[in-house]
Amino acid sequence: MRSRLPILLTGIASLLLYSFLTQLSRQFNWGEGYSERPLLTYLAVYFSLSILYGLTWFFVHKRPGDRGIFWMVIVFGLLFRVAILPSQQIQEDDVYRYLWDGKVFAQGINPFEYAPAEVHNFKELRIQNPENYYETYVERNERELEQLDALKWESPQSLKNLDRVNHPDVATIYPPMAQFVFRLVHQLKPDSIIAMRVGFLIFDVMALGFIIGILSRLGRDKAGCLIYFWSPLVIKETFNSTHLDIIGISLLCGSIYFLVSHRHTLATLFLAFSFLGKLYPIILFPLYLQACYEKMSQDKKRARLALLRNSVLFLAVIALGYLPFMGIGLQMFDGLKAFTLYWQSNDSIFAILVFIFESVLGGNEMILSNPLPIFLSKVSVVITLTGVLLWLLYRRVSLIEQPVEFVRGFFWIMALVFLLSPVQNPWYLCWVVPFLCIFPGRAWIVLTGLVGFYYLDFYFDYQELQEFSLWIPWVEYLPFYVLLALELWKSRKKIRLAGSFEDGDQPKRLNI
Repeated sequence: MRSRLPILLTGIASLLLYSFLTQLSRQFNWGEGYSERPLLTYLAVYFSLSILYGLTWFFVHKRPGDRGIFWMVIVFGLLFRVAILPSQQIQEDDVYRYLWDGKVFAQGINPFEYAPAEVHNFKELRIQNPENYYETYVERNERELEQLDALKWESPQSLKNLDRVNHPDVATIYPPMAQFVFRLVHQLKPDSIIAMRVGFLIFDVMALGFIIGILSRLGRDKAGCLIYFWSPLVIKETFNSTHLDIIGISLLCGSIYFLVSHRHTLATLFLAFSFLGKLYPIILFPLYLQACYEKMSQDKKRARLALLRNSVLFLAVIALGYLPFMGIGLQMFDGLKAFTLYWQSNDSIFAILVFIFESVLGGNEMILSNPLPIFLSKVSVVITLTGVLLWLLYRRVSLIEQPVEFVRGFFWIMALVFLLSPVQNPWYLCWVVPFLCIFPGRAWIVLTGLVGFYYLDFYFDYQELQEFSLWIPWVEYLPFYVLLALELWKSRKKIRLAGSFEDGDQPKRLNI
């Protein structure tokens, strides 16, 4: 019991902080009192939670195999979520788009077809510019927009939620699996942020179950799930900010669990589901095929046929997911296109690439709607990710003989997707957190705390101190990159030392 006391204390302290955070969130009212918002207090709470989280991991990993500690991790993780579930969003409003998408889809209307601003403006356009109106909309469009306009007015909360949708001129970017979740939540309880969070909690607990299963399969301590289940980043961004990434994350965790269990059909199915939740995981599919081919070859089955079958399954599931939305053709991807072309936020490596290309080439020429430096930076990112993927395929690490090293390849691919992205919002880092349960690098755990500085940008903006915002990414990422470089250097040093022992080169003196 004495060995568990520190975890009990950090758990109680964290629970009190999450309860305080819920109370503090009442001062973050949408559209009100921006300059009075207690952002610095919020950051103090978030960083305190991150420190307690780090301390708890220090205590837990020193006591592997303790079932009591494992259940303390689970119980406190659930209590943290219950404590923050009723909070108001702190500086985030994506959930209003989710609620509107669910409402639209539940009426049998394609959520990818109309931007929210069209629902507000179509009547005015019909009066002021009827010629343009009837060139833009056919009878079906007019009928559906009238229906959506009626939905907007069905309750004060419905109108309020639609008015709060960010980027209202852009149609939704969220892929099919997310749309089905939004629709189901709407049908259970319309216009409810709490209901959306409860829906996300189901996926969150699924992710936990799969992470525990992966740890068991890989011979790791199940209490390592603490890195996911106690993560202030995951808890804040999923159950306060209410970001949808948990849908894809949980399905990716399921996919990896089935993969390390050598159940390749289910692994492929869940990977396709994860892609339909958010597009990132598609980059992992070639490695899935490689693992499938290895397993079928070992079992002396028709490996090439298995590859074809899994490829067809993957593509068929994606096609079926998009099928209900395909009636508008490529217009379905207009929102995603706008995000891909124009969004850039909180980036680190990508910002450095843009700076280098701007310094060398200037920035006047446009290619594919992007200034040349930004276009070349995006090309560099694609080349880098493709190169790393090809290198992993070339190495042919065996999932059967070296499952931990095989999964490590997934970790680095998903980590690079985040680090190289032009948009490094904190909630995108949540995709990396489940891998930290297997590979608990200090630098990455520290980064889950440091990304909290992202919210400092809002404070500088509200206080009209925008000149300080330029330094925020340096504060977020520079300590991480320094720590990461040190960890990689120490790791290589250990490998070289191990290699020297294998070659019979004994050091003159070894202090143990």
